[in-house]
Amino acid sequence: MKPTRLLVLALALTVGLVAAACGGSDSSSTTAASTAGGSTAAAAPVDITFSYDWPTVDFEVIPIVVADEKGFFAANGVNVEVVFPPDPASATKILATGDSNLGLITTTDMAFAVKNNLPVTSIGNYTTGNNWGLFTKPGVTIGLDTLKGKKISTYGDSWTNAMLPFVLKSAGLTDKDVQEVTVDWDLPLLLNGKIDIATNTTNFLIPGVKDKTGKNPEWILARDNGAPNVPVWVYAGNKDWLAKNPAAAKGFLAAIAQATEWAGANPDEAAALFDKAYPDNGYSHNYNRIGWVETYKFMKNNDGSLLTQSDEQWTQLGDALKGIGQLDTVATPSAYYTNEYLPTK
Repeated sequence: MKPTRLLVLALALTVGLVAAACGGSDSSSTTAASTAGGSTAAAAPVDITFSYDWPTVDFEVIPIVVADEKGFFAANGVNVEVVFPPDPASATKILATGDSNLGLITTTDMAFAVKNNLPVTSIGNYTTGNNWGLFTKPGVTIGLDTLKGKKISTYGDSWTNAMLPFVLKSAGLTDKDVQEVTVDWDLPLLLNGKIDIATNTTNFLIPGVKDKTGKNPEWILARDNGAPNVPVWVYAGNKDWLAKNPAAAKGFLAAIAQATEWAGANPDEAAALFDKAYPDNGYSHNYNRIGWVETYKFMKNNDGSLLTQSDEQWTQLGDALKGIGQLDTVATPSAYYTNEYLPTK
């Protein structure tokens, strides 16, 4: 679903469930060294290990970069280190084992974490709608009636595995009627004719195709073809760490909200900060800027708020996954998420 072109640091997983690492608790990170005047020194920032949802970096990390570069993290009492999983399937495992404190995962990752009783919960929406779909090269028609027999890319991640069956079902097809090709990054394969259709989100494939060809791809969206219109990505946390560090979790999300707003209003500068923070990201500034602009379009709720989750989104996702046989039962919404760490105005 995302590009995987770079070899970057992969976080090694530990075996079994362990206590959350790096961050410590709010109380243990507070220094109370007295000065000569009898005052108390300022509390040290809480260290947070943040695991990404993909093995390589991309422009969706912009809120983290901006929050760091603009001092929003420091102002909210946290210090954040980003780590990357060895593969997409490990993103939730890193949180569950406590190898990271907070992280970015897909909502399907979160649904399956609950199914498997992992100590992870969603604490805020990253995006608010389902912009995943199927894409062809510019000028190549795509529709439900054009899918049979086609070579279609997949990343083997939980979101693609969940969304593609909805579209195929709407087309009256099954996975046996298409050729699924597992890829690391589908854009070059699509443009070179190695695959017929790429599965991805609009914020990655549109800027990718436009950057290479100057034209938009053709596409159909899953939400228009049977899939639920729910957020793709959420910020999530290890439950044990959250229980010990509620102030740090709130500080993180407060900084993220500030950074997201700033980056949305200043996309070119935000992309430049990303380029500076990750100079070997492998993509052009134009691609990163367009990608961030396309991402920001899906980050606010109808009332203009950021991050806020709802019972409805989790119920819709759970019911949809149960309907295609990927969940046996749908848990109550509170099993998937909490809004208690959201910044208050």
